[in-house]
Amino acid sequence: MFSLEPELSRLRDEGVLAPAAADALIARQRRDVVNLYAELRALTWGGVMLIVTGIGIVVSKHLDEIGPLAIATAIGLASLACYAYALWRRRVARESLVDDYILLLGALLASADVGYIEYVWNQRFLLPLVVFHAVTAYFFRSRLVLSVAIGALATWLGLERRADFLWGETTANANRAFLCAAIVFAWRFLDQRFRSSTIFTRVFDHFATNVAFFGALCLLGRSETRLVGCAIGVLFAIGCAWFGVRVREELFVIYAWVYGTIYVDVFMVDAVREEVLIFFYLVISTIAAIVGLFVIHSKMRRNE
Repeated sequence: MFSLEPELSRLRDEGVLAPAAADALIARQRRDVVNLYAELRALTWGGVMLIVTGIGIVVSKHLDEIGPLAIATAIGLASLACYAYALWRRRVARESLVDDYILLLGALLASADVGYIEYVWNQRFLLPLVVFHAVTAYFFRSRLVLSVAIGALATWLGLERRADFLWGETTANANRAFLCAAIVFAWRFLDQRFRSSTIFTRVFDHFATNVAFFGALCLLGRSETRLVGCAIGVLFAIGCAWFGVRVREELFVIYAWVYGTIYVDVFMVDAVREEVLIFFYLVISTIAAIVGLFVIHSKMRRNE
């Protein structure tokens, strides 16, 4: 097995690396220390999602027994408890992996509470909720809460993912998606312009990119807008690929490849209209997409 332990030991003995830093790197090379950060993040995120899902199930099963006012109050208090914990952790200046996810739980509970209030009492608080999440994200420097704020913004603008809505109002939904992407991109540039140490840039980039592609996908639902949707989607894919290569972010190149393949496939299927030819084309296209993704991944890894 390839190991850099001899080189690290030599650099430590020559005084190039501090003993503590060298010993930590050597321990990783020997597999004495294993990084579980990604796994712990996934488990913590899963725990938050399970809690939110469980609350939703309890509310739906016992709505009549508990009552709407008690439900709204309980969810609101639980959200406030999460924010109080986050404030306490910020004051004592001790950070852990769990802190940001408890803050995320508070933001999700607040969103659920506002959604429930709007549903039961027909009160509109979605725009103030967007502002609240945005302020919270900047105050705590939380990318997770920022993603909730952007999601709330998309909801306020009228974006929905239900199949009947998606394919029933294609042009209107596409326009909303393009507007949302434009607002997020503008927010991104303002954030980067006035906050040189920002950590939110890639959150804006990923969200706005996917929403823009989603808008082009909406146009594929009807024959009269399908060609325009394919053209817009391919242009977005070219721009996304260029951006990914420029900033050396592999995921943006993957976005471009996957979405671009979808738009080209839809265009070809709509143009050919022969089932046998469509079948062979899709087989070849799928193989080419897989090979292309593998080549892109390998090339960008080598460049890194």
